[in-house]
Amino acid sequence: MSETWTVLSLLNWAAPYLEKHNSTSPRLDAELLLAKVLDCRRLDLYLRFDKPLAQTELQNFKELILGRRQGVPVAYLLGRKEFWSLEFIVNDAVLVPRPETEHLVEAALEFIKKNLPTGGPVLDIGTGCGNIILALAHSLAELTDFSGMGLDVRPQALKIARENARNLQIDTVTWHTSDLFQALNPETDKFDLIVSNPPYITSDDMQTLPPEVRCEPAAALHGGPDGLYFYRQISAQARTFLNPNGALIFEVGDGQAAAVKKILASNGYSAISTKYDLARCERVVIGRFLR
Repeated sequence: MSETWTVLSLLNWAAPYLEKHNSTSPRLDAELLLAKVLDCRRLDLYLRFDKPLAQTELQNFKELILGRRQGVPVAYLLGRKEFWSLEFIVNDAVLVPRPETEHLVEAALEFIKKNLPTGGPVLDIGTGCGNIILALAHSLAELTDFSGMGLDVRPQALKIARENARNLQIDTVTWHTSDLFQALNPETDKFDLIVSNPPYITSDDMQTLPPEVRCEPAAALHGGPDGLYFYRQISAQARTFLNPNGALIFEVGDGQAAAVKKILASNGYSAISTKYDLARCERVVIGRFLR
């Protein structure tokens, strides 16, 4: 790269370059990465189009662009991702939060506000960076009885979740390393709501994932041969830890809602319902444990 590259000329080079290498949002990717290098907001780039970059800035930008070309998610390159209007630290130990998962948060909030007016204990299975349970804790901060717990089998993921909790100044969530419910005591650990966005990609689909998704931890993606392994396990075990009239809320993959509803029904859940995402796909499945 020339020593006289400016913000504008770099963007005009990087966007077509990323598009050629299969980025679905090349201009946005280039702008976000350059804003990181220059330590400014993306919109501030438009106020400094003529600014020449120093050699160190050029080198840093080139390294980020090469990482993006190789399929590394932009969120990993930036070290952060927005979810529920909150900023979360992410790295390759955790999944990148998706906008679709906000529908799970919405469904959980709806259940809590309707059934638990002062809050209650909420469990997040496979918490990853903690985005789901922390979004709930942030939204329900005024409820005196709210408490959250995040479980994940991967200690490195919980390290990120704890850091996100500190950054968001949320102290109502506890974190535990656990393979599903293994670390919990069925006599004392009871919840009014259990939420989960479990791994749900089938074994066959794992072989054809795009490079960007293959950069994410396989353990947080692979849901067994048919993608339903964790729905079966969580549905069967959750009843032991749910308070009477509690609920289990899942995010599901495309086309999985019918199968997950059957799994819930076979495990004794009732009042089973679904919620759609913006693409009109059934994205959330809800089951009540009425007794």
